[in-house]
Amino acid sequence: MTGGLIKPRPGREEARHRLAEVAVRQHIGGARLVMVANPKGGAGVTTAALMLAHTFATLRGGSTVAWDNNEARGTLADRAEVTAPATTVWHLLGAFEQLAGPSGSAGDMAHYLRSQPSKADVLAADLDAARREQIGAGECGRLGLLLSRYYRLTVMDTGNNPRAGNWQWAAHCADVLVVPITLDPDVAQMAAWMLDGLAASGRADLVADAVTVIRPSAAAPSGETRARVLEYFAARTALVVEVPFDAQLAGGTPVVYGRVSERSRQAWVAAAAAVTDRLAAVHSTRPDQMKPPPPRQSPQAGIARAPTASPQQENADQGGGQASVTALPVRRAQAQ
Repeated sequence: MTGGLIKPRPGREEARHRLAEVAVRQHIGGARLVMVANPKGGAGVTTAALMLAHTFATLRGGSTVAWDNNEARGTLADRAEVTAPATTVWHLLGAFEQLAGPSGSAGDMAHYLRSQPSKADVLAADLDAARREQIGAGECGRLGLLLSRYYRLTVMDTGNNPRAGNWQWAAHCADVLVVPITLDPDVAQMAAWMLDGLAASGRADLVADAVTVIRPSAAAPSGETRARVLEYFAARTALVVEVPFDAQLAGGTPVVYGRVSERSRQAWVAAAAAVTDRLAAVHSTRPDQMKPPPPRQSPQAGIARAPTASPQQENADQGGGQASVTALPVRRAQAQ
C-alpha cells in the first residue's frame, strides 16, 4: 500500500519460522539416516516419517526418500499421495546387483520408488500377502547401501518389533532418532521402554540426541499427566516439539501435502530443523580425506580386550543414571 516505503518487520513467530527453514537447509555432509520409531501402534510413526520427508524434500530440494522398513506389511505407501509404481522393497532387492554396480543409474532407481509432489520419494514395504519371507538385517544392509548411494537423506518408518533384525539394523545404523508420541500413557510408556532398550544395547548416544515429536491425543490428558510426560521426555531426549491436530494427517488416509494447514507445516518445519541440527553435528570424513585401512592382522595376532561393564552396571556403580521405564509415573497419574 505504501509502495515499499514502509516495510514492517516480521513478527516473532514469522522470524522463528524463517530461522527454522534456514536450519533445515543447512549442510549436513554425507548420506544420513533418520530413524522414526515407537513400538506402540497408533503413535504416529508413519505420519511423522512422511511429514519429515515432505518437509526435508521441499526445503532442501529433493534427494530425500521415505523408507517403509517394516519386516512384513507397512502402511507408509498407503499414506502417500502418489501410489505408483506398485514396486516394493523386494523388487528393489531383486535389482541390487545392477543398481550397486558401475552401470547403475538414478534413472533405473526411479523404477522402484514413488515420487511425490513435494519431491520426496517413497520406498514401499512388502505388499504380497502370500509371501513368507521377512525383511531382516541382511536385506536392510543392501537396501540401505542403495539408498545411501542415490539419496542424501533417508527417513525411515520403523516397524513395531524392536527385537526384529530389521529394527536392530536401523538402531545400529541411524544417525538421529525421532520419537513420535501422544500424551496417552500407554504410548508414552512404550516409547520410554524403547529408549531404555536402546540405551542398554549401546545406543545411549542415539537416545540422548533424539527428538521427541508430540501430536495431540484423542482425549485431552489431565494437567498432571501432561506435565509428567513432558518432563520425562524433555529430560531423556534432546528436544521436544509439539505439532497440532490436522485433519489432513488424521484417519490413515493418503496425505496430500499441499492441503496440510500452514500451522501444521510450520510445526513440522520446527521438528525438521531440530533433526537437521543433529544431523549436521554428525562427524563424517570426506572421501578424499580418508586414509587407506591398516593391514589386517591374523586372529593369532589379536589382543584380547578387557571386559567392560554393561550400561546397567555402570549406572548401578555410579548410583544414578536415567530413570528406568518403570519409573515413568504416567499410568499412576492417570489412575489418580
